[in-house]
Amino acid sequence: MSEFEKRTSSAVDTAADQVKTAADRVATKATDTIASARSAVTGTVDSIASRANAATGWAAHQYDAVAEAPNAWIESGAAYIKSRPYTAIGIAVAFGYIVGRIRQ
Repeated sequence: MSEFEKRTSSAVDTAADQVKTAADRVATKATDTIASARSAVTGTVDSIASRANAATGWAAHQYDAVAEAPNAWIESGAAYIKSRPYTAIGIAVAFGYIVGRIRQ
């Protein structure tokens, strides 16, 4: 191999090594950036999922409370009627009389 070929081969090898080193640096930075972005996205998704879960639990609790409200009113009305039957009849008669007078 001639001296020129040796120098050319050495220069090509050096350039190839420099390109490989630069590519490795870029790949490392890109990998770090992707990992950082993935971590941020994962944290955001986890936060959104946690808030959605809390909102779902709150909505379910509110639905249950609204669904049970009429039953609670009926039960308290029944307890009042049982404890004061004559007063309840008097209130019903008075209410019926007033409604009847209004509708005439």
